[in-house]
Amino acid sequence: MVKIMNKRGVTILELLISISLISIIIILLLKLIFSLDNINNSKDYASQDEIERTTIIKNIESDFLEFNLTGLNIRENDDNLIISFSYGKDLIVKENSLVYNDEEYVLNSKNAKYDLCIDYSYKVLDSDYYLININIPVLIQENNNTTHDDITLTYVGLITDNIDYIDNFSCSK
Repeated sequence: MVKIMNKRGVTILELLISISLISIIIILLLKLIFSLDNINNSKDYASQDEIERTTIIKNIESDFLEFNLTGLNIRENDDNLIISFSYGKDLIVKENSLVYNDEEYVLNSKNAKYDLCIDYSYKVLDSDYYLININIPVLIQENNNTTHDDITLTYVGLITDNIDYIDNFSCSK
């Protein structure tokens, strides 16, 4: 014997199941939308950080040329690193920012920070020229897997009797 179902409407159970499924789908879509928004914000911060890095590199290297860099000193101080240039300006490296010429360049990207253990080298290229290279690594989640985010300052100078550079620098870490 075949039982004929009631064709007059939906049961409360069917209605509850439908509402539950629709709620789950809406929650998943909202999570996706917020996730995409966070990714977009991260890219905005990364772009802004790239602009800030380019600006500070341009400003410092312009000063190297304008004021004729003839020496530098690097020292650690509490929670930052200070690079003093011969022309009287300092570059202060903090975990989340760089300060140069009284301007602060803040690192906005999530999980990114400057490594206070910089790479510094002074190399004599030939009898007339030397090369200074300062690299300030950017750590993403405590790692530095790529160098494209790093601050790299380079200067090629003429060897004279009045240059005063440190030969090397090692951080205390």
